[in-house]
This record gives sequence, structure tokens and C-alpha cells, in this order.
Amino acid sequence: MTEDLDKLEQAITQLIPKLLTTLEAFEQVQRNLHPPHTGQLVEFIKPFGDALILAFDQFKQLSFPTHLAHFETMINDACTYTLRAYAGLKQYEDNFSNVMKAMRAHCKAQEAIYPLASVLTPVNQYFLEPKVRGNKQLLQQLVDAMQQAEPEKAGLLCAQNERDKRGGFSAYVPENLDRPTALVVALHGGTGHGADFLWSWVREARSRGFIVIAPTSQQDTWSLMGEEHDLAALLSTIKFVQQNWQIDADHILLSGMSDGATYALMAACQENSPFTHIAPFSGVLHPDLATTGNLRHAIDKPVYLVHGTEDWMFPVETARLANEQLTSLGVDVTYREIPGQSHSFARAELPALLEWFDPSLGAVAPKK
Repeated sequence: MTEDLDKLEQAITQLIPKLLTTLEAFEQVQRNLHPPHTGQLVEFIKPFGDALILAFDQFKQLSFPTHLAHFETMINDACTYTLRAYAGLKQYEDNFSNVMKAMRAHCKAQEAIYPLASVLTPVNQYFLEPKVRGNKQLLQQLVDAMQQAEPEKAGLLCAQNERDKRGGFSAYVPENLDRPTALVVALHGGTGHGADFLWSWVREARSRGFIVIAPTSQQDTWSLMGEEHDLAALLSTIKFVQQNWQIDADHILLSGMSDGATYALMAACQENSPFTHIAPFSGVLHPDLATTGNLRHAIDKPVYLVHGTEDWMFPVETARLANEQLTSLGVDVTYREIPGQSHSFARAELPALLEWFDPSLGAVAPKK
């Protein structure tokens, strides 16, 4: 039995780093995703994916004792989703929708492996920003908090937001949270889902200690045309979070990507909106904001506007125009034009965004 456990430990020790490096490689793919360059991205990730295939094949030959079966399931699921993402990316020439499915599989892989952060240091470190991965005090604090966390109060939460449903929300509440904190509301892009988009923010929320919620639109995308379906549910979600956690009412950020960015501006520019800051990524300024006069509600809400110079869906000129329109009204705009960024989520901009949003979130804990 001891020999078998030693083999298991050795296999896990060999497999987990390959899994995590492949997941991080996918983050680079996502950050640089641009249809004409997909072939180059496949070549970039190939060594990571191939190494994971070999390690996973060896891992699957081992048997787990019954009391460790749940660990086997989590590792199997994480590897399976990661390799599904790798396979989908390689099939980009058949249909670019395969690439979108690959990105969703990447999110599911993170969801599968996250619970192991409480027992495996590399996983714990993966879900932190690189600058604090060496902070032993923080790492231990998070392990202790995860092991003691009260269900439905901390960690990963799902409110009627399974991936076959729409209209709910997913959330991450830091397990070690013990004070009033800022709230980030992150809106996915068209045809997206909050359960997936949440993972674009978990590492930062966990490192800096703020709550992030990722709602899912009622329909395939947000209410940008015609009848309004999403605003009431979004505001109800904010009230629910405020009733159940201590939220700093002066720091409630509404952010979004693509259609989510466009809708973030629309939802925040409402009378008596609870949102104090707005951060649209790769969206556009909806014409209804000007025709209804609602754009005036942005005057007291600082805006952090992010757009890539190589955006193929919404050309960067639309962001420049939005910046001019907002600035001319007296809105406090921080405009960040990212050279070379395509129509993809500029996650590398989050540290600067968070320090702009709430300076107390900028001081991530130093190494110990």
C-alpha cells in the first residue's frame, strides 16, 4: 500500500506542473487570440499540450484508493478539459467556433482543479498573481481559510448559473475575507456565460481580497437592442450581494468585455445606479446613451476605457470616439489603448485597473 501511494504521489508531482503550465499557456493564447494568427498560437502551445498528454496517459494507469477517489476525479476532469481545449484549438481551420469552445473548456479545467488549492501548493500558487506566489504567509492563510470556509459564504459560488442556464450569476468570495471590501461585477461578451468569464478575475480577487460576481445575460447576449431583459436582474443581484456580504458602497465596479462592455456603460448610466466606477473592455458607446440623455449619469462615475489597436470586431477608432464623447461631457476617463491587442480580454491590464479603482487593492501582500 505504501509503495502504491508513493507511485501516486510521484505521478501527481509529475502531472500537476504540466497541467498548470498548459493552463497558463492557454492564457497567453487567449490574450493574443486573433483569427489570422491562430496557427502560430497552436505551435506555441503544442509542446505544453503534448507533454500533458504523455503525463496524463501515465497517470491514468494508476489506481486511487477509495478515500482519495475525489482527488482522482478532480485531476482527471481538469486534465480532460485542458486536453479538450488543446484539441479544439488545433481544429481552428475546420471552424473558428472550435477555438471558442476550446476557451470554454479551459475555464472548466480551472473550475475542476480549483478545490485542490487547499492541498496542493502549486495549485494554490496558480490561483494567485505571480508577484505573491512566494508569499508563504498568504498561501497558508488561504489553505486554512479554504478548509474552514462555510459553504455558500466563501469560495466559488453558483446562483442558478449552471452552463445550461441563463440569468443567474457565478461569484468568487475570497475564503480569507474578514472585512468590508470592494465589489467587481464582470459582464461576459456575446454568447458567453458568467460561469466562464468569472475565471478572468479569480486570481486577482484571491490575491487582493475583493468579491467578483459574473452574471449571465438572460438571452444569448445583453439587452443592447429592443426590450430590456437584464437590468432588473443585475440590480437585484447587487442587492443580494450587499445583503449577504460587507460591501464598500464607494467601490462597486461594473466592467465587461465586448457586448458586456457596451452594456456595462448602458447599465451604469442609469439614474440611481449603484455602480461607482465603469471599466469597459473592447466595447462601444451605444448610441441610445446619447439619444436618451443617459450619458449624463456617467459624469460622476470614473471610466477606465480599454481597447486594443488590432481589434477586428470593434475597430479602435470606436474607442477613440467614445473617449472623446465622454471627455467632452466632463467624464473622468482613463483611456488605455493596448498596442497589438486583438478583440480579446486584456487581462494584463487588471493590476493597473484595480489600483485605479481602489488604491487599497493595489498593495498586494509582499513576499515573506
